[in-house]
Amino acid sequence: MKLPENLSLEEAKKLLWNLKIYADMSQKLWNRGRKLFQRKLHNTRNFVVEYFPAFWEDAAWEQAQTVFKKSFSMTPKREEVIFLEKEGIKGWMKIYVDDNMVDVSFTKVERLMQK
Repeated sequence: MKLPENLSLEEAKKLLWNLKIYADMSQKLWNRGRKLFQRKLHNTRNFVVEYFPAFWEDAAWEQAQTVFKKSFSMTPKREEVIFLEKEGIKGWMKIYVDDNMVDVSFTKVERLMQK
């Protein structure tokens, strides 16, 4: 890591910009802001699939792949996706990419899987 006095003008501007964003996100969003900043800095994504337990994980993964591709133009690997069983979302499945979310009803999923 370079010392501040050894940074070029462009590197110093980038460092100051990142510090400003970090301070702003930390102040407004606390721990969530710090995690978002970390993901932004390392250019990583957070993929989460919440589904009703009666709808098993393999079926949730099949539907999630379609949503990731059509809604987010992404194709994450299964290992990158966090699957969460949620009792409270009966008849639904929620798919998140960072702060963006798509709700999918199971009747729609059932019709799609029958095709």
